[in-house]
Amino acid sequence: MSRSREAVTTFESGFNCAQSILYPFGRQFFRDDVSAFRLGSAFGGGIASRGEICGAVSGSLMVIGLHFGYSPADEASAKAEVRQISGEFLQAFEHRFGDLHCNKLLQHDLSTAEGREEAKRSGAFLSVCPLLIEGAAMILEEILQKYSAADRQRSPGPG
Repeated sequence: MSRSREAVTTFESGFNCAQSILYPFGRQFFRDDVSAFRLGSAFGGGIASRGEICGAVSGSLMVIGLHFGYSPADEASAKAEVRQISGEFLQAFEHRFGDLHCNKLLQHDLSTAEGREEAKRSGAFLSVCPLLIEGAAMILEEILQKYSAADRQRSPGPG
């Protein structure tokens, strides 16, 4: 199964958009599957259901950080590289979908209980979110291939 399909399937099984991207694209950096899901858990619904940045975008940026992030803090060229790659992802997502924010993408105010309920009733979560997840995953896959992530991955660290 492709990672973009796996991301949609993960969402359809009940995980949020960020978790759905982070799991198939970042799991090799975690000791277990639970860690990937926990990390992304607060980013659903546009960051804690506030309608801010789409979880598929947040999850994708976390994956970019896992693959290209820097440490130590003074690694200037790595900072510039991750900024460039992240900007490329954001530009492609916004070009494809017209915005980065859940409220605008779903056309519902997720920051209120009423808005979240209306989004559920309208089917927006079931019809729009899978498209956003799949699109984010496809963009992310292209970026990871472009920058030869497999050859340049940072070590996942001790453990």
